[in-house]
Amino acid sequence: MKSYTTVSAKISEEEREELKKLGLNPTTIIRKAVQDEIRKARNKELIEKMKKVASTISKLKLGEIISDIREDRER
Repeated sequence: MKSYTTVSAKISEEEREELKKLGLNPTTIIRKAVQDEIRKARNKELIEKMKKVASTISKLKLGEIISDIREDRER
């Protein structure tokens, strides 16, 4: 079971009233914003890792990889 923690954010009274008037739930908005930022940061990390290995991968020859896989399967 997940455990949760409370995070708060200060917004102006005008923003709070606008949220109420529009029927928007600040908890849902904050939760989604946090999830989106986590996803963006993870994607950025993955892209950086991919850039690091791209030069090595580009040196590999597809034909050799395929033949190595087939050779391993035959064992």
